Amino acid sequence: MSDVQKAAQESPKPGFFENLPRLMRPQKVAELFELSVTTIYDWKYRAKLKRIPEGLFVKLNRNLYLRTDVLKEWMTSQNPSAF
Repeated sequence: MSDVQKAAQESPKPGFFENLPRLMRPQKVAELFELSVTTIYDWKYRAKLKRIPEGLFVKLNRNLYLRTDVLKEWMTSQNPSAF
């Protein structure tokens, strides 16, 4: 089972993504989905290998962020019944 599928199964049900900011730091995403920060950075640097959506990550002022709209779309495509 992939990290995305695990996170999707453990995340709260409908409405969860609507309460999140548009951009989140990797540490916060890791905390919310009970993943390691290393996993989040692994998604970033092995995106093609792991089939991570291209627009998931954004860099602003040398800081890395994840777009929650892309994250939601990706997670629901991996496990539609969880959301």
